[in-house]
Amino acid sequence: MVFFLLRNSFWLPVLSVVVGLLAGLSSAGLIAVINMALANQDHALTALGWIFAGLCMLLLLARMATAFLLIRIAQDVIFDLRLKLSQQILQTSFSRLQAIGPARILACLTQDITTLAEALHWLPMLCVDTAIIASCLLYLGWLSTPLLVLVLLAMVLGVCGFRLIENRALHGLKMAREADDILYKHFRSLTQGMKELKLHELRRDAFLSKHLKVTAKDYRKHFLKGTGFYILAGSWGNVLFYLLIGIVLFLLPDIREASTRLIEVMELEISGLPAWLEIRPEIVRGYCLTILYMISPLSALMDGLPVLARGTIALKKIESLGWDSREAEPLKPNGPSPFPHPAELELRGVSHRYHREGEDRPFTLGPLNLVLQPGEVVFLTGGNGSGKTTLALLLVGLYVPEKGHIQLGGQIVTNANRENYRQQFSTVFSDFYLFDSLLGLHGKELDEEARAYLVRLQLDHKVQIENGAFSTLDLSQGQRKRLALLVAYLEDRPFYLFDEWAADQDPVFKKIFYTELLPALKARRKTVVVISHDDAYFHLADRCLKIEDGILNESTSDTLETIKSTDSQVKKRLPLAPGFCSE
Repeated sequence: MVFFLLRNSFWLPVLSVVVGLLAGLSSAGLIAVINMALANQDHALTALGWIFAGLCMLLLLARMATAFLLIRIAQDVIFDLRLKLSQQILQTSFSRLQAIGPARILACLTQDITTLAEALHWLPMLCVDTAIIASCLLYLGWLSTPLLVLVLLAMVLGVCGFRLIENRALHGLKMAREADDILYKHFRSLTQGMKELKLHELRRDAFLSKHLKVTAKDYRKHFLKGTGFYILAGSWGNVLFYLLIGIVLFLLPDIREASTRLIEVMELEISGLPAWLEIRPEIVRGYCLTILYMISPLSALMDGLPVLARGTIALKKIESLGWDSREAEPLKPNGPSPFPHPAELELRGVSHRYHREGEDRPFTLGPLNLVLQPGEVVFLTGGNGSGKTTLALLLVGLYVPEKGHIQLGGQIVTNANRENYRQQFSTVFSDFYLFDSLLGLHGKELDEEARAYLVRLQLDHKVQIENGAFSTLDLSQGQRKRLALLVAYLEDRPFYLFDEWAADQDPVFKKIFYTELLPALKARRKTVVVISHDDAYFHLADRCLKIEDGILNESTSDTLETIKSTDSQVKKRLPLAPGFCSE
């Protein structure tokens, strides 16, 4: 944790340590002044009073300065970490993010960042308390070397016992953190699978009793185990310090007397030992005051260690995601786009391997050879698991081909220009995400253009737009898809990809999509790829591609003519809606 802090900020932590040591020395000085005042018999306390007041002021200022510096450092580090983690996610390849899983990523962005922030908030006072304990030890050494040796021996014993207990505590907290990942997965199932759980009693009961409840109990058990051992470790340290006071007050005189008698009986020449054990009352008083004063910062230190341990575990969880800067993708295109538009898009011998859910063997898509021309509308069909979505992700550049290559306008897509290539596509995937504003879109007439599209998409009675922000996203899935289509239209890019876009539309708007919206894009020389199972509209495509077991086949002209002849109803085309006419 400390090394992590120093890696992100060096000079401010060093300054805070110096000020913290000043606070610790002030605390030790206060104990010395109190002890001297108690031992003073002539009541000449004026000078000591001024020293006491000065040390109190110095302690107050030093503690405040140390706490402020370390809180500022902690907040700066958390701010940088949140931005850095978000940037790392955006720079990580899409396939790697899918392998990590959204549950782990979300847990890191929420739970782990929060836990780490809490640990860093504890750090300032823990540093001050450590400085106070160190200064008190220096004062004990100045009072009496034998008593310092006794305290150091007790601290060694305490640290050894603490470490033994802490290992058990850390194991419990680590297991609790692992259970937390699974809990996030269950919570996601709870929120996204609400309909399925409400409609199936046995599934609902099994989910609650065999999944959510079991994982929650595991988390509670491991967390209580970890924190319980830390409580035991803290209590062990406190009791040890009270035992030190008891030894000096009640046992040390007997030990000194017994050692003197033993030397006399055995006639040993160890004349210095009884004198070494001879400790004056004012030293004992200072010793007891110092030990009592140390108990408070020591207790705070013990209470803060579990928080620091959880913060360390959270930090390791964040680092375990395995971000590799060498594989980081750029957040911005590398210079001007080298791709002309409109341009021909070609896949040459492209193949990609991945694991499908429930299968041990990897599934191979391809090799694929495909050419897409400007102004062409292409339909892509295939069964579940055939590779349609994977092909779509390859087309838009989110997946990188393992073999073969993609070229656009004669330029081969490489890692150097892949970000430029991705900027050629506007998409609406089946699992799309809709932002609440037109992020990344600018223009003086942006709101007016968006309002015109809202009317054409029959959403103006549901949604308003002001300063590029939607008034609401509380819409049906079909309406949300129309809003996503609006965003894609405003992006005005050379290529459009729609993944089952019409699946959630009513028959009227589905017909508008196929017979008006797609021809309007074609008239604007846009290349459009539509993943669809609506065979009643296949005759409207320039080409129909079917993917089966990773192999891409093109429907023949005879097949398309058969589809056209059997769908006379769809031939009655609606007039082009204003706003979607060709430019």
